[in-house]
Amino acid sequence: MSIDHFFSRVWRIISIIGFGVSLLFIYRGLPDPTAVHFGETGRGDGFLPKEEIFYLTAGIMTLINMLALLLIKNIQKIPDNQFTSLFSTFKKKGGSKIKETLVNWLHMLPALVNTFMILVLRALLLLNDERTYNQDFSYYPLAGIIILFIWIAYFPLRLMSYSDYLEE
Repeated sequence: MSIDHFFSRVWRIISIIGFGVSLLFIYRGLPDPTAVHFGETGRGDGFLPKEEIFYLTAGIMTLINMLALLLIKNIQKIPDNQFTSLFSTFKKKGGSKIKETLVNWLHMLPALVNTFMILVLRALLLLNDERTYNQDFSYYPLAGIIILFIWIAYFPLRLMSYSDYLEE
């Protein structure tokens, strides 16, 4: 078992559990109705019932995680030799190594999304608290984009780090 395999699976499981626990605690702390849109003054001007936020968030995150698993399961059914033609730049690494790296890489995406959503829910909670509503969370979208670019770059960089496959 590679470190990628271990890290991607453990992070995914921890992020799912962490998301579920944080969603429950944040739901408990949100006011009813909850501000989900904020005007130029920093005050909420668009509201949703907190139950709707809970069910929408839980449903969307469940759907994302299930679709990612479905994609991974279908990729695992593809024969190894197909990956050398699909990723011809890395064909010297071997089809099984490309497939294994791709599956581990795809396991990291829902883990990233789960982790980012924990931060977004925390920001929503803090923005709806009268004591902390004026905090600035405008760096969250930029942080999310940077994390997404790191995730995109990880796959080719990881494949480049492997030595070439030698046939026996």
